[in-house]
Amino acid sequence: MAVFTAIATAIGGALGLGAAGIAVVGAVLQAAVGVGLNLIAKALAGKPEETPFSINGQMQSGGDVPRSFIMGHTVTAGSLVYANTWGNSGKTPNAYFTQVIALSDIPISGVSQLFVNGEAVTIGTLDPDGKGNRITEYETGGGNNHLWIKFHDGTQVTADSFLTDTVSTSNNPWQPTRIGQGVAYAILTSQIDPELFTGFPAFKFELQGIKLYDPSKDTTAGGVGPQRYDTPSTWGGDGDDLPAVQIYNLLRGIRYGTQWFYGLQGLASARLPNAHWIAQINKCRALIDGPDGPEPTYLTGGEIAIGAQVTEAIEAILTGCQGRLSETGGTYKIFVGAPDAAVYAITDIDILSTEEQTFTPFFGLADTINGVNASYPEPAESWNMKAAPALLNSAFEAEDGNRRLMADIQLDMVYRSSQVQRLMRSALQEARRARRHTITLGPSAWVLEPGDIIQWTSERNGYATKLFRIDGVADHANLDVTLDMTEVDPADYDWNQGTDYTPPVFVPIIPGRPAPQPIVDWFAEAEAVPDNNGNLRRPGIRLSWDPDQVDIVGIEFEVRLATSLIVVYASRTERFAEGSILISQGLLPNTLYGVRGRYIPGTPRTCLWSGWLPVLTDNILLGSDDVYIDDIVDEVNEQIGEHLEWAGNTTRWLTEQIERLNSLAAETGAQSATDKFELLASIGNVTASYTRDILVVATATQAAVSRIETLEATVNNPVTGVAATATAVDALTVTVSNQGGLITANANAITSVNVAVGKMSAGGLFRVETVATEAGALSTIGLYAVASDGITTGQAALFLSAKTGGISTINLIADRLSISNPGESAQFPFIFQSGVLTMNAARVNDIAAGMLRSSDSKMQIDLTNRRILIAD
Repeated sequence: MAVFTAIATAIGGALGLGAAGIAVVGAVLQAAVGVGLNLIAKALAGKPEETPFSINGQMQSGGDVPRSFIMGHTVTAGSLVYANTWGNSGKTPNAYFTQVIALSDIPISGVSQLFVNGEAVTIGTLDPDGKGNRITEYETGGGNNHLWIKFHDGTQVTADSFLTDTVSTSNNPWQPTRIGQGVAYAILTSQIDPELFTGFPAFKFELQGIKLYDPSKDTTAGGVGPQRYDTPSTWGGDGDDLPAVQIYNLLRGIRYGTQWFYGLQGLASARLPNAHWIAQINKCRALIDGPDGPEPTYLTGGEIAIGAQVTEAIEAILTGCQGRLSETGGTYKIFVGAPDAAVYAITDIDILSTEEQTFTPFFGLADTINGVNASYPEPAESWNMKAAPALLNSAFEAEDGNRRLMADIQLDMVYRSSQVQRLMRSALQEARRARRHTITLGPSAWVLEPGDIIQWTSERNGYATKLFRIDGVADHANLDVTLDMTEVDPADYDWNQGTDYTPPVFVPIIPGRPAPQPIVDWFAEAEAVPDNNGNLRRPGIRLSWDPDQVDIVGIEFEVRLATSLIVVYASRTERFAEGSILISQGLLPNTLYGVRGRYIPGTPRTCLWSGWLPVLTDNILLGSDDVYIDDIVDEVNEQIGEHLEWAGNTTRWLTEQIERLNSLAAETGAQSATDKFELLASIGNVTASYTRDILVVATATQAAVSRIETLEATVNNPVTGVAATATAVDALTVTVSNQGGLITANANAITSVNVAVGKMSAGGLFRVETVATEAGALSTIGLYAVASDGITTGQAALFLSAKTGGISTINLIADRLSISNPGESAQFPFIFQSGVLTMNAARVNDIAAGMLRSSDSKMQIDLTNRRILIAD
C-alpha cells in the first residue's frame, strides 16, 4: 500500500531543483505506484506476494499460537486449549473425548456451519445433560448420539458448568476461573464408536465474525440508522461483511471493551471523511447480478492474526474489492471497484509546458498480462482452496504476439465464485490500460488527491474526455502540482452474468466416513445336520455369501421366527473365507424362520444388514439316538460333583470367611464393630455351650457383615471311651467389594446340624448362596443329608441353581426316588432306582426311542434300524 503523504513530504523538500528536481518527482511518484495499491495489482504487475490470511484449516495447538479474530464470514479450525477423556459408556471407561477449541480472541456473532472430518454436518437439538447440541449425522439407532457441540460467543461471564462439573478430572482439571472472557470458543464432545470415528475427529467452523461499526448506519455520521460509534451494543449488521466497513474499523482500531486489541490507535473520526467512506461502503453494498440473483458487489471475510501488520490486513481486504487506500495530510480515503465520476477536467493547455512530462504508452513484456488464474476458499467444497475457471482472452494474446501471459493470484478473503470472477475480469481489463502520464498543473489542481478521477481532452494524444486515476501527487512550493496518472475506464467493471460468468464445477466433499457397505450374495437355505454315521439328526440352515471381498473379517447373523418376529439365535463367524456356515442351534423342525446377515469389517465402518430371507427347516424329529446323550450325562454328573463339593466345604468356608473378615478389620483405615456373646455350662465330662459372634467391617473398597451362632453339646464316657457330640450352626454373611473397578456382591445363609456317637455320624445342611457382579449373577440353594458308619456313607441332596446367560437346573441325588399319591394309587409309586424308572402307567404325546421291548423280551421293536424281532 502506498503511503502518499510520506512520499509527498520527501518530494516537497526536493522542489525548487528545476527540471532535474521535477524528473526526480516523476521517478519517485512512479516508484510509489510501482509498489502497488492492492494484491491483485501486485500480482498483475508480476509481483505476487505471500499473505498471512489464508484459511486456517488445521487446528493449532501449543503455547505459541498467536491471538486472532474473525472479520466477516469465514472458516477456521481454531486452536486447541484443552482436551480430556472422561466418563463411562456401559463397561467402556473414558468413553467420551471433549475438546475446547478457541475460535476468536474477541467476541463474534456465532457459528453458522460445522465441518467434521471435512463433511458439513447438521447442528441438531440440545441435549439436556450439558454436552450441547447433537450432531445429527452422528446419531445411531435408539436415539444414541456420539457427537455434540456447545458454543460460547465470547460474552460469557462464568465458566462452563459442563467443563467444571463433568469433564474436569483431578489429573486434568478445568477450574471455575477458566471463563475465557472475550474468547469465543466451542466445546466438542465425541463418544467412542469405531464405525463413526477411526481416530480423533477434526473440525472446521464456519463463523460470522465480530460486530463492526458501520458509519452508513449512523444517522449522526451522515448515514441512516441507529448505530453509534460510542455504543458498541448498537453495532453489527450487513456491514460486518463489507470490506470498506472492515477497513474503516481497522483504521479506527479494534477494541475489546475499553482495551485496544488491533489496528491503529487514537485515529480521530475526522481523518476518515464520513461522506466519502459512506459512499464507498454503499458501493460495496450495491446489488449486482449473481448466480442466485442479486447480491452485494463486494464481501470479504477472514481470520486476522494480531501479529500481522495492519497494512497487510488492509491490503488483503482491498484485494477483495479491487480497492485502493490513500492517505493525504493524515486523512484516509478508500476507493473500491469501478472508478468514480471525474472531479476535475483538463486540456492540453492546462499542462505547464515549462515542466518536464513523462509518458508510458505500453508495458514491457515482463509486465504484460493477458490472462488470470485465481484461487479462493470455496464454501461448497468445505472451504478448501479452489481454482476458479481461468480467464483467457484470445484478442489480448494476439496483441502480445500470440503469447499466453498468465498472472496467478490468491484471493484468501473472497469466498464467492461470482465475486472472484468479477475481480478477475475487471483486474485483467484494467491491467491492459498501460497509458501513464506524469504532468504538472497550476495551483488550481491543489484540490486533487490520490484516488481522484480527472477527465482529459487532449488533441495531442487523441483523448476525448478520457478518464485518468491520480496515483500520486507532489505539491510544489510555488503551488504548482505534479500528478502521476493511469488511464481508467468504468466499462472495465461492466458485468453480464449470462455471458461473463462461468459456473464452477464443484468437487463433491468426501464424507468423513465411508458409505455403509451392503452384504453381497447373501443366501440361506434349509440343510439337515448329520452325525458321524451320516444319519440326519437335526434341522439346520446353511448360510452362504461371496467370500471374495476386501477388508472383511467375518459375518454376523440373526435368526428369527417368521410369525412372531422373535430373534431366537444371533451369532457371528470369523471364517469368512469359507463362504458358508451350517447352523442348527435352537432350530425347530418344520418351522419357518427369517435369516439376515451383515459383514464384520476389518477397518471400522458401517455395514448394512441384508433383508430377511425366509427359510423352512426340514421336518427332522428326535430319533432313538437322541434318547440318551452322553455329553448331557457328563455335564449333569459334573454339576452334581460341583454341588456336593460346595455343600461339603461349608464348614471350611465359614472358617475362612471369619479369617477374611478379621483380616479386613485389621487393615489401616478400616472401620469395624463387634459383638460377642457366650454361655457355657460344664460338669465333669459333660459340656454345653452357646456363642454368638457379630462383626461389621467397612474399608474404602469393601463392606461386610457376619452373624454366626453356634450351639454345641459334648459327653465323654470315661468307662467305654465313647464320645458323643451334637452341633448346630446358624450363619448369615454379606459382603460387597469394589476391587480394580469390579464390583461384587455376595450373600450366604447357612443352617448346619451334625451329630456323632463313636464312629456313627449324621449331618444335615441347608445353604443359600447368591453372587452378583456387573457381568452376571448366580444363585444356588442346597439341601443335603448324610449318614456314615465310618465305612460306608449314604447321602441324599437337592440342588437348585440359576444363573444369567445359562440354563437353570435342579439336581436330585438319592439311591431311590419315589413319588406316590395317597389312597389307592399309593400301591403304584413312581420309582427311579439303579438307573431304571418304574411306573405303572404313562400318557405320552410323543416318544423318541431306540428299542421297544416287552416285559419278557420276547418281542422287540428296533426303531433305529426299523426291525421287529419276535422270539419263540
